[in-house]
Amino acid sequence: MSSKFSQKEKISRKLEASIEEQLLSLSVSEKDDLSEEEMKDLPQDLFEFAEYDEKEAERTGYSNYSYWRSTFRMFFKNKTAVAMLLIMLVLLVFTFIQPLLPNQYDPNAVNYYDSKGVWITVEEDGRAKLEGIKYTKGDYAAEPGEDETIAYVRVPESWGEPKLYAKAKGAESEAVQLTSAQDPKNKGWYYALVSSEMPYMYVTSEDGTETTYYEAAWITVDEETTGAYSSSTKQTSGELIADVPAGTVLTYLQVPASWGTPNVKAAGMMRGSPESEVTFTPDPENEGWYYAFIPEDQMMLTITSEDGSLKTMNKGVARVGDPTEVKPVTGFITNQRPNSVFWFGTNDIGQDLWARMWGGTRTSLLIGIVAALIEAIVGILAGLLWGYVRKLDFIFTEIYNIINNIPTTIILILASYIMRPSVTTLIIAMSITGWIGLARFIRNQVIIIRDRDFNLASRCLGTPTRRVIIKNLLPHMVSVVMLRMALAIPGAIGSEVFLAYIGLGLPISIPSLGNLVNKGRSMMMAPSLRYQLIVPAIILSVITICFYLVGNAFSDAADPKNHV
Repeated sequence: MSSKFSQKEKISRKLEASIEEQLLSLSVSEKDDLSEEEMKDLPQDLFEFAEYDEKEAERTGYSNYSYWRSTFRMFFKNKTAVAMLLIMLVLLVFTFIQPLLPNQYDPNAVNYYDSKGVWITVEEDGRAKLEGIKYTKGDYAAEPGEDETIAYVRVPESWGEPKLYAKAKGAESEAVQLTSAQDPKNKGWYYALVSSEMPYMYVTSEDGTETTYYEAAWITVDEETTGAYSSSTKQTSGELIADVPAGTVLTYLQVPASWGTPNVKAAGMMRGSPESEVTFTPDPENEGWYYAFIPEDQMMLTITSEDGSLKTMNKGVARVGDPTEVKPVTGFITNQRPNSVFWFGTNDIGQDLWARMWGGTRTSLLIGIVAALIEAIVGILAGLLWGYVRKLDFIFTEIYNIINNIPTTIILILASYIMRPSVTTLIIAMSITGWIGLARFIRNQVIIIRDRDFNLASRCLGTPTRRVIIKNLLPHMVSVVMLRMALAIPGAIGSEVFLAYIGLGLPISIPSLGNLVNKGRSMMMAPSLRYQLIVPAIILSVITICFYLVGNAFSDAADPKNHV
């Protein structure tokens, strides 16, 4: 379209004025009926033939309008779409560079617990959690001997430099302080070598006021189940009762408030042992807790409510347990929740879900992008020929009727069942029918604009059919093509998820979002394992939303009607 503000039009007008001045400077009469002598005097260069250039045949007018520049300008005005595009690009780039990052696991590797060490994390309340996952970086701070295990310990900052003690099994054994040091390569971690002869270890704070091991027992009664739960982990916040009589166990008891003051009888381990009444005293430093000194030979406690109407379903055990046993954990690192080593956790055979997630995203995006490109290329070519070349209309219509009357799901299932499961198989199965919808839509659009004035003018000027299709017809289809491609990618990923769900998807050795979602679905009923479905579902949702919003925004921006 021409514009009075076009710079090239201004230049063209200057050139016309210059030519007029040259004609006026010639001694040419303005008469229409020149004599033979006057015609002979006319300059010969006025009668030279102008060269014909078919590429310039249609450029009777010109402006500085650029279709693609206007398209991108309109797209970048949509801030939401730009943000989604950035998220999509970051996701796509990170998917492919993730395997190159340091400390990455193989997505198909089965990970085992460490065979020479344990890692103990101490919480503020003194609870110690032992794991066999290697939380420290690099080699061991010290190489353990044949009958030794290296124990790494991390305590709260308020504890200062911890002290580590080890003892043999049994309350009567003496504890020995271990030689410990801070690991110079792993800040916050202390280590010591623990012998298999004295494997029970506990930790105290630098000043000795905090510890992971107490010579006391804590019993709680659940109001709903009336079950009595015994533990040697400290559950009261105040200091322990001092001056415990010899031969007794300091025992703390907590019952529901509706029970009132509990009635407790103590008996020995053997059935039929005589019972004796035990009086529990309210602990002044811990509201809701009672304490008593239970004889070591009468550790089995029968607990009832104050009025005797309620009774625990099992007996509480007033026994001092051993400290944490330093023993290497064996087997697969199965079903580990997300932690600092396995960011997305592990599955039931110890595979790293972080590595499998990005490997699966990479595989699914590859399938989606390749399938979308095939759909776009075949669909565009077939649709343009179908709509513009009238002789091909019957052939393409029959092909469309044959393919369209067979359900896509049936074709996907048959193709995946007949061919060997692989990425190529899924791409072929999706490409068999994916192009037909786009081709039909483009065919209808071509028929609508095929005989408009600008196309008729192009044909009258001798413009080749190929150029008419590319320059006149295809720009009107860009918005539709971009939207279809943007939706085809998550659609292909959805088909891959569906095939995995019915057991015809990729083998388990090839990570994909379909395999991850299908595997996580079986874990949905276990609340502690739902992360195996939630994480891939979030990634799949992000991909679908980003491609939809970006494709929809670019489709609107590519419509010439919006280029104002």
